[in-house]
Amino acid sequence: MAMNKLVGAAVRRPGWADLPRDLLESVLGRLPVPDRLRFPGVCTAWQSAAAVGMARFLSLSDGRAYAIPQPAPPVSERLCVGSSDGWLVTADAASELHLLNPLTGAQVQLPSVTTLPFVDASRDADGRVASYDLRCCFGDGDNDGDEVLVPPESFAPDRLRYELYEKAILVAPPRRQTTPPGSWGGYAVLLICQPLYRLAIARAGDTKWTLLDMPSRCWVDAVRAASAPAADGHQAVYTLDSVGRVEAWDMDVTAAGTTPPPCSKYLVELSPGHLLQVHRLRDKAHARSKWEPRQERVEYTTVKAELFEVDGAGAGILAGRALFLGKSASLCVPADCCPEVKGNCVYFTDDGPWSHERCHEVVPDVGVLDLADGSYKVPRGAVRDLLWKWPPPVWVFPSCTN
Repeated sequence: MAMNKLVGAAVRRPGWADLPRDLLESVLGRLPVPDRLRFPGVCTAWQSAAAVGMARFLSLSDGRAYAIPQPAPPVSERLCVGSSDGWLVTADAASELHLLNPLTGAQVQLPSVTTLPFVDASRDADGRVASYDLRCCFGDGDNDGDEVLVPPESFAPDRLRYELYEKAILVAPPRRQTTPPGSWGGYAVLLICQPLYRLAIARAGDTKWTLLDMPSRCWVDAVRAASAPAADGHQAVYTLDSVGRVEAWDMDVTAAGTTPPPCSKYLVELSPGHLLQVHRLRDKAHARSKWEPRQERVEYTTVKAELFEVDGAGAGILAGRALFLGKSASLCVPADCCPEVKGNCVYFTDDGPWSHERCHEVVPDVGVLDLADGSYKVPRGAVRDLLWKWPPPVWVFPSCTN
């Protein structure tokens, strides 16, 4: 009996300090900020577990450093490639990107690195990434514009992030969603990445990264405009390339997993030395295209024209002039000199990707877009049977002097 009591006294019941390390780290990652700050004070085991995911932040206001617990994966194994609006863009040991709020511990996983078109993953028998292959393809001016493929280079999972990611810019920060509870949405991340300093974007709900520059312009930096997003969710972003050129982007931060509508760009001289860049946006034809012939079909119709002054600030104004766009020379015509032309309108003919096989199947996109009210119509007096004959029509300005 005495021996049994002695043995029983020597046996110690497991306590909170004996919890497995991985379980402690999992609990730590789910605690609110105040409890996470108190977590290390429970015991030495908990302090040790908290130290693994601890990040130190220097406050410029008081000159002190603060240690704040961070969720898994361990912050010591992450590479920070961007920071904005209180969020960090981090690359973990597998070179996967996450949005992390270091104060609240909130975290959003971004699309996999393997969804970039130039990254391939080799996996082991357990399905884990063993290595990445980074491919590079570029145009060669001495080879008739053909693409030249550079042999891929292999990197260990934790090394790719140093070679691939240049900088990440938060175009729109995450916002807490009501459905499903606890989810995050409304965010968009712009990524400058190798090879060739490409631009890629991922929005809330996207399953892959989407390249924005075709071909690459060797971008070195980008910044979100200080202005608030427009009512339609568009946000202005400015990018800088390696030769110092700045380009303005109108990014839709609400679109998820969608392909932008086809866009053609034109350069027009409004007046001597005053240039205008015109973006012609197309979308799938809809019910308003009542002129559609019975045997052919309409694939795309011009739905919008955006005007940008090349040498001025803000959008240009036609001020009673009309634009003529298509395969012909891009022209600006004063309406008061041509009574049959309506001012503040864009007259366009189709300059899309035509082929012999498609010429009798698809109706050319020809019409007049009124910028005042956004209305679209067929040119006045056009004969439909003549208008839709192959080849697609172009604008001709008669001249008897040459």
